[in-house]
Amino acid sequence: MRTRWWMNGAGLVLLCTVILFFVPNDVEAATYKSTIKSVVDGDTVHLNEAVLGSTTVRLLSIDAPETNYLGKSQGKYGEDAKAEMKKLLPEGTSVTVETDKTEKDQYGRLLAYIHTDKLDVNQEMVRLGLAVTYYIWPNMSHFTDYQSALLEAQKSGSGIWNPKDPLTELPFEFRLRVGNREPDKYVGNYETKKYVGPADYNKVPVEQRVFFLTESEAKEAGYTSGDGGGGTPQGKVLINEVLPYPGSGKEFVELYNSGNEAVDLGGYILDDTVKSGSSPYTIPKGTKLPAKGYFVWEPSSYFNNGGDDVTLQTADGSVVDSYHYTAATKNSSWARVPDGGEWKTSPSTPTKGTQNK
Repeated sequence: MRTRWWMNGAGLVLLCTVILFFVPNDVEAATYKSTIKSVVDGDTVHLNEAVLGSTTVRLLSIDAPETNYLGKSQGKYGEDAKAEMKKLLPEGTSVTVETDKTEKDQYGRLLAYIHTDKLDVNQEMVRLGLAVTYYIWPNMSHFTDYQSALLEAQKSGSGIWNPKDPLTELPFEFRLRVGNREPDKYVGNYETKKYVGPADYNKVPVEQRVFFLTESEAKEAGYTSGDGGGGTPQGKVLINEVLPYPGSGKEFVELYNSGNEAVDLGGYILDDTVKSGSSPYTIPKGTKLPAKGYFVWEPSSYFNNGGDDVTLQTADGSVVDSYHYTAATKNSSWARVPDGGEWKTSPSTPTKGTQNK
């Protein structure tokens, strides 16, 4: 059975005018009824009754750890996700299949959100920490709900975000490495509406990421080229080094002034989530950061060892710089090398308040 949503009259004209600027695709949303035949893994299932000619569904806007990609897997993380999916969707379960703007992927699989009578299965997998959000434009339904589920999982240390045993590579990073490929999608920040090149995806916090197949798509969606929340910060002040998992002592975040003049940091805010962190740190008034100098903040048990965001904002909430790190290694920091340069892709020896080499 298929259900569609429509608007009539002037409201439809206005809606189409707005949407067609951002989304050149068919904008109809539709739902279908089917039953579950089997579970393939944490984000793929088979249906008994075909929908749009397909019985294979790739759950949309989430990404679960791999169980078999080119003969490789992400071990127990993938198996845990598959096991939970089997619990949520036993064989014969009646489901509602909701499509978005792109109905199928390049493999002919249906792209959809799966609903039972009680819950959104895609969202539940993210909430349990068994999948991560993975939005590919123009399929943007449920963004804020899934974003909230992701933040909940990270805060509680559930599943792949367990600080004692975190997933060290996100599924798409795993596929890139195993497939010997470089990042190929532009990445936008949903909040700032800035985008970065494929290689700079880590400059956009996980919970804000929107992937685009081409740069023109990013522009068409209303995004502009920029730092994505962490590329070319204001005032030449950058997050330069982060130690989230110290062997002893405290964690630290190091700021660096790459400019030729001192910067007044008074009122700047350090946090782990843009505008919604529970314990933001405000840098005291009168704090000056000299040219080529360092400022170090040392919190205790603030950042997640399983991966987290570090953000620097002005007093009015404008994002100056941000960085997302994956699973932390004890007494190893993430750093720009050299100072103010590109982030290293692997942890390094901490150099708090001194030159990164």
